[in-house]
Amino acid sequence: MQDYSHTPQDNPPFKSMKPEQQFLENLFLKLNSNCIRYAVMRNYQSLPYSTNGSDLDILVHPSDAEHARTIIFNTIKQAGGVPIGYVDIPGFLKIFALGSYERDNEKILWWGLRLDISFGLYFAGAINLFEWPDEYIEMHNGVSILNATLANILGVLKEVLNNNQLPARYIDAARKDIDKNWTNISMALAPMGGKASYLFRALLTEKIEESTIYDRCASIRKALCRHAFWQSPLAYIYRRICFEWSKVHRYISPPGLMIAILGVDGSGKSTIIGKIRPILEEATHNALFIKHLRPFLFPPLARLKGKKVVFEKPVLDPHGSNPSGTLGSLLRLIYLLLDYILGYWILIRPQIAKQPAIALFDRYAYDIAIDPRRFRIGISARVACWFTKIAPKPDLIFCLHAAPETIAMRKQELPIAEIQGQLVALKAFATNQSSAVLVSTEGCIEDAREDILKILHNYLFLKFKG
Repeated sequence: MQDYSHTPQDNPPFKSMKPEQQFLENLFLKLNSNCIRYAVMRNYQSLPYSTNGSDLDILVHPSDAEHARTIIFNTIKQAGGVPIGYVDIPGFLKIFALGSYERDNEKILWWGLRLDISFGLYFAGAINLFEWPDEYIEMHNGVSILNATLANILGVLKEVLNNNQLPARYIDAARKDIDKNWTNISMALAPMGGKASYLFRALLTEKIEESTIYDRCASIRKALCRHAFWQSPLAYIYRRICFEWSKVHRYISPPGLMIAILGVDGSGKSTIIGKIRPILEEATHNALFIKHLRPFLFPPLARLKGKKVVFEKPVLDPHGSNPSGTLGSLLRLIYLLLDYILGYWILIRPQIAKQPAIALFDRYAYDIAIDPRRFRIGISARVACWFTKIAPKPDLIFCLHAAPETIAMRKQELPIAEIQGQLVALKAFATNQSSAVLVSTEGCIEDAREDILKILHNYLFLKFKG
């Protein structure tokens, strides 16, 4: 069991501030005072006081990339924040941050924010899409923003290149802007090359069948790649290799997290998840994936037997079915562990490798050893424990506990002797597992929520201390 405690920095008291306001005001103050050339690309209306639940999408001049990167990370730290994780590739930085500060010795205020920082605007890490748009930058409440005309155009362009779509939220305004300002827009998009610019304009202005959108988007990408290659073949190849390697590196060392919450029935797992879910969704901009028990790459065993399975139905009698025999238990155990292993690599790993997402498990493989009867496992706990050790390991495991009498009052499905036995097994597991932390749910559930968020915050602080 690991100690994830540290003494957090004192945060200055900011009365009447929204949770993320300290960070936002300081960030834009520092960007401005350091003469960083930047522009918020969209959703700027409430800045610098709040993002209104949106991500923060900032365009930064390539020459200011390193300075801006340092300012951003330092400002997150000064606002009591830590990265959940980040993706740092040529031309782009994505950060998911979790922060906290205590206002006037009151309760801790938590904030979460996703930042997408583009150093210039590149496609596939290699192709510059436009010249730095000085004439398209305006001011809003002391924040540099991108003029709506270019913001709409770039919003469409990014969706076209990355998702083969014409986004409804930008397309109408972009079409009007192209009709009125194509001369200026074409100058801004000059690095794309003449053919790609022509194809992009045609896609927006011509009446086309929806079935042809994918092929036309592909044509634009091909024209972009050809133009970039012939402009500088060696530089293009090098940047593409760096971009593709960044994908491989993220898969090897994911920027996201896998977290598991364990506990006896009645310990408060579902309630706790419901309490921490909003702040984690805010911090990841909804890149929070909640799984119950296992990845479910494979269907429930009951379904294979032709039984109807209702996932939403609560388990009222977890020990109601008799355990399988030795052979049946081994087969069941192998089936479940294959789901954990293959499901992790096929379903979970891509999610946390693509971005700093959080995969949160309500129960995990370790429950098989702690409570084998729930899974109809009729072999020794030692054998089950050995099998569960080969399951992919979460980055952080929260083991919820309370007094047996308290748990029995909350849920009466299990006899108190069984609860006591599971609590002993759970605490023994937490003691011997380096990534596990015991969290008491004996008192107010809000206190347990705070404990979990503090532990997560401290874990991330230590992870990114260097």
